[in-house]
Amino acid sequence: MLGVTGYNYTDRAVADFAVNGAGGSDIVLSTPTSGGGKITCCVVMRRGTKTPFWIEVEYKMDALVSYSTREEIVPAGPHIKARVKVDGPIPPDPAYVEIHFYQDHIEAAISGEDGPSAPRLKLERRLPFIR
Repeated sequence: MLGVTGYNYTDRAVADFAVNGAGGSDIVLSTPTSGGGKITCCVVMRRGTKTPFWIEVEYKMDALVSYSTREEIVPAGPHIKARVKVDGPIPPDPAYVEIHFYQDHIEAAISGEDGPSAPRLKLERRLPFIR
């Protein structure tokens, strides 16, 4: 059983996501010190799983709203399903599946009991939901 956590390097929040049907919650924009999401439970991975393998990520982007006027600039997106390849390596003590949302693609990784990795990109944001 692996915990699920998300990282968001896009320009708006992820309203919700799931990995192989296991809910991953919402993800605000990642910062230099925080991935933007929380850890939820759980994706099942069989012992001895070898890379590469594929997972299914379903997600929905949140609406982009003007901070000052609260006017919707871009509406919330539809739910999207994506097949994401997990290349590895798999640590000897797998504990988390990490989903990294970029502007143009999604990456996945497995991390060990020492915890999920730090954000891969060190992006600043002007406001909590605007990059």
